[in-house]
Order: sequence, then structure tokens, then C-alpha cells
Amino acid sequence: MGKGLKGKAAKLLSSAGGAVAVQFVTAGGSLVVQSLAARTLGASGYGAYALFFAVLVMITSVQTSFVGDTLTVFDRFDPKVRGALIWSVAGTVTAGALVGAVVSVAMGLAGAAGTALFALLVALWLLNETGRRIFTARMEFWRLTLNDASYLVVTLAALGIAVGSGVDGSVELLLGAMCVGCVASIALARLRLPAEEYAGAPLRGTALRGILEFAWWRSVQAGVRPGALLLARIMIAAFASTAALAGVEAARLLLAPAMTFVNGAGWFLLGDFAKAEREGRPMPARAALRACGLMAGIALVLSLGGIVLVDWLGPVVTGGSFDVNRTALAGWGLYAVCFACTLPLASLATARKKSRTVFAVRGVESAFGLLVLLVLLAAAPGHAALAPYCLGGGGLVSAALLWFLLRREDPRPAETPERAAVYEVSG
Repeated sequence: MGKGLKGKAAKLLSSAGGAVAVQFVTAGGSLVVQSLAARTLGASGYGAYALFFAVLVMITSVQTSFVGDTLTVFDRFDPKVRGALIWSVAGTVTAGALVGAVVSVAMGLAGAAGTALFALLVALWLLNETGRRIFTARMEFWRLTLNDASYLVVTLAALGIAVGSGVDGSVELLLGAMCVGCVASIALARLRLPAEEYAGAPLRGTALRGILEFAWWRSVQAGVRPGALLLARIMIAAFASTAALAGVEAARLLLAPAMTFVNGAGWFLLGDFAKAEREGRPMPARAALRACGLMAGIALVLSLGGIVLVDWLGPVVTGGSFDVNRTALAGWGLYAVCFACTLPLASLATARKKSRTVFAVRGVESAFGLLVLLVLLAAAPGHAALAPYCLGGGGLVSAALLWFLLRREDPRPAETPERAAVYEVSG
């Protein structure tokens, strides 16, 4: 029994390591591209690019929760579920591209060419994200790293070729290179995933209504955090300037490793919690609480590393064209730790199909934080650096509330067999 548990613990740790590695490859690629933007576009240009990227992250969070979490929580090979997934992918990709174009025009971020490129990027990004979530549903995180690495390599190669050909650095160039990288990653996923993952299904009589009940609240819930970040960026740009936003965003980039780790661990936890639920071996709330403590500790160490090394890393990120906002830097550290305290509990609630509850808790937290930030910015634009404090501080309250709600619905001890013991061994 002990050897079996240790073997399962090792397997879980390997999967968890793969999930975190995937996020570091993904975020590393994003960090490189964003650093190039910061170094070549200047403060104002990078501020505009940051808004573009925030919109992309927001749309992706909603779509991948709507489609990707359905792939993870439900049986994607059930013909009725599969038909609903096909409709969901088609609908979200189309809607995402349209929303991206509308937001670009409304915010005046680019001309016609830039808007068209951004709409195309959104569509390709969402298709690529769907393939990524299939790897995730299969718990094949280590295999996914190759796809994510291919996106980074091809994107950087496209940028290098364009610049080498005499093309000037611009937001449009970055968007176009990212499109090329997405195409490469989509093609590679199609070649590497088994044919059964791309099999069709009847498009009539699907389980779309049942899927919508879960996916709607899950996507809205998942969109709360990136939506709050997007609104905070818009507020900073409106009350202060895109240059002020650049300083706050550069601080966030320096602490990207901490938030990347938290996101990667969250991916693994949702998949593992959902698998336990499907197999009739639900995880207790204490497993999520233990994960909170571990993740928060690691996030704190990574954040402190970024803060201590700011004098060396700051010029690397910005190219010396503007300064990293140090007040915001400490705030993003707080944000990462609070995020780590909340995410495992939110993942367990999602696996129990309690997306509406998670949305309510996170929605109140984010709305209050945004309201405080709005008041501060209206009083003085110099308060822009306090944005991460406003958005992250409520995470501890949300974590406590989720813990209380999950404990009330915990399975009885007889219903929580050896999988919980695996977490005891690995912890």
C-alpha cells in the first residue's frame, strides 16, 4: 500500500511539475515578446501594446474556461458533449475575434491594419488554446511544452526576419509575428495529438444546454480576475497615462515567474480534482488548503527574488527607456501571494461544479478592489502604483470564504479514500 501511494505521489508530482513547466515556457515566451515591445516601442507604445495584450488575455480566459474546462470536467468523448464542444469552439472563436476588433476600434489602439491583425490573432490564439487544453485534459503537460516552445521560437524568428529585412518595430509587427507563431503551434498540435481528439460528432441533439449551465458560470468566473486587471489598466491609462501604465506593467513583468507558477499549479489542481470527482473519489477541502500554503510560500519566495533583483532586471526588461515602478513591484508580490491562497480552493469548487459560487466570491472581491482604485485615481493620478494592492488584498478574504463553503460540502471520510492519502504522502 505504501509503495503504491508513493508511486502515485511521484506520478502526481511529475504531472504537477509538467503543469508548472508549461506555464513557465508559456510565460517565458510572453515575457520575451513583451520585453522586446518595452525595449523597442517606448513607454507610450508599450502601454498600448499592454492594453492589447490585456484584452487578449481577457478573451482567452473566458474562452478557455468555457471550452477548456468543459474538456477537463466532462467526458469529451461522449457524442452529445463532443457536439456541444464543437459548437462552443466555433462560437467562441468567432465571437472572440469580433470582440477583439470592436475593442481595438473603441479604444483607438491601432489603425485598420492593426485592428485586422489583432482580430486574426485572437482567432488563432483561441484555436491554439483549445489544442493546449486538450493536452491538459490528457494530463500531458510535458508534451505540451514542445508546442509552447514552438510558438516562441517561430514568433521570435518571424520578428527577427522582419527586422532583418528592414521593417520598423511596431505594434502591428508584433501582432503579425504572434499570428505566425500561433499557426505553427496549431499545426504541431494537430500532428501530435491522436486522431480521436479531432473526431467529429453529431451537431444535433447535443448536450449544449447542460454544458452551458456549467461553462457560462465558469467562463464568467474565470474572466473576473483578467477582467479586473484590464479595467485597472484602462483606468490607469485614462486617469494617468499609458506611460504610467508602462511602469506598473514592467513591475508585473518582473514578478511574472511567481504568477506563472501559481497559474501552472492551478492548471494541474483543476485537472486532478476533476479527475477525482469523475472517478467517484472526491478530494477534501484540506487538500486544497494544503496546496494554498505551499503555493503561497513559493510565490512569496519568487516575488522577493524579483524585488531584490529589480536594479539588475529592470533595465533588462525596459531597455532603460523608462523606470519600473517600485511601489507597484511590491504590490504585485502581494497580489501573487493572495492569488496563490485563493486558486486551489477555487479549483476544487470548480471541480465540484460550483462555478457560480466562485464567481460570486471573486466578483465581489474584484468589484470592491476596482472601486477603491477608482476613488484613489480620481483623487490623484499618482496612485496608479496602488492598483495591485487594490486588486490583490481581497484574495485572503475570498480564500477564507471559499474554505468555509467547501468544508460544509466535504465528502464523508469513507468517501475520501487513497487519493487524499496521496496528497498526504506528496505534501
